[in-house]
Amino acid sequence: MYKIMLSGYFGFNNLGDEAILTSMVDMIKRADQEEEIIILSQNPEMTAKKHKTDSIYRYNLFNILSRMKSSNIFISGGGSLLQDKTSFKTVPYYLGLIFLAQLFKMKTIFFAQGVGPVKNKFYRYLIKKVLKNVDHISVRDENSKKFLISIGINEKNIEVIEDPVYAIKPDIIKKRKNLDTKNIGVSVRDWGSNHYLKILAEFLNSLNKNEDLSVTIIPFHEGKDIKISRKLLGLLETKVKIIEYTDNAKQINDLYSSFDMFIGLRLHSLIFAAVNHIPFIGISYDPKVNSLIKEMGYQKEITTENISLAKLKESYYRIKDDKDEIIQQIKDKVNDKSNGLSDLLRQIIKELKGE
Repeated sequence: MYKIMLSGYFGFNNLGDEAILTSMVDMIKRADQEEEIIILSQNPEMTAKKHKTDSIYRYNLFNILSRMKSSNIFISGGGSLLQDKTSFKTVPYYLGLIFLAQLFKMKTIFFAQGVGPVKNKFYRYLIKKVLKNVDHISVRDENSKKFLISIGINEKNIEVIEDPVYAIKPDIIKKRKNLDTKNIGVSVRDWGSNHYLKILAEFLNSLNKNEDLSVTIIPFHEGKDIKISRKLLGLLETKVKIIEYTDNAKQINDLYSSFDMFIGLRLHSLIFAAVNHIPFIGISYDPKVNSLIKEMGYQKEITTENISLAKLKESYYRIKDDKDEIIQQIKDKVNDKSNGLSDLLRQIIKELKGE
């Protein structure tokens, strides 16, 4: 039996990363139910139960090494695993696992990752040394590819693919007739001084003065997003609620289907909007969010630093005035992305198995 080990930011109750894992497991299982999947997780019991796979604690090195001895393929991805902006521990941890897999002669896949920023020169050197020996490299945006090229990875060995979450398709996409009665979904996160939060609240309150506004706040990271979500709730003068955290992709898609528009910071909160063909306003805190905003092509860049009431209103009225055109634009881009992703990981695995 072929054994495949998956490594990523799994088991931390982060909706985006759990959606990535759901998509990756589905891609692997779709064509071959005989392969054994082993997921490294912060919460292996929860992960095993949810995905009906084997799972081991991500920091149990003895257990990991023992399982690597009898495993065939190691997959690192997706998400933003190689960066030193949020922690100096992530790069050595994720690179170290790839290196160990290589020592055990496992085929290694670096899958759909966003790479950077990495300011530490030694970390850059390590990334170059380890990734040069990876069997397949794919990243989810051009900026990540440029970064890898800049540190010495051969451009020919880097494939740019879509974020795995685009492969999670909702069962039904609601047809939206107008934006006269607005149900707006919002996702926020703690970032810097959180200066952006008051401006976002001012914008939503200004809409509510003239029209009936309903706001639903979605925490994407359990435990980390709830405090800032409650702070936003306290600033709003609208009908507003915070939903309970869930990483069930179907439940999230069902929730998104009720929105007329979405406003968010976290990348995957915006990708879920796109998958459901919902116009969104992205507020960027990271280059990966900038890339998505730029790719969709209808919104000027808004960041946590340059945000203003005028910029939010400009984006809102652009969406309202050109709603049908923008929805079609999102739909076309998402269809292209999901079609290209559906069996991609499966194909990579087949090639490495020599099938």
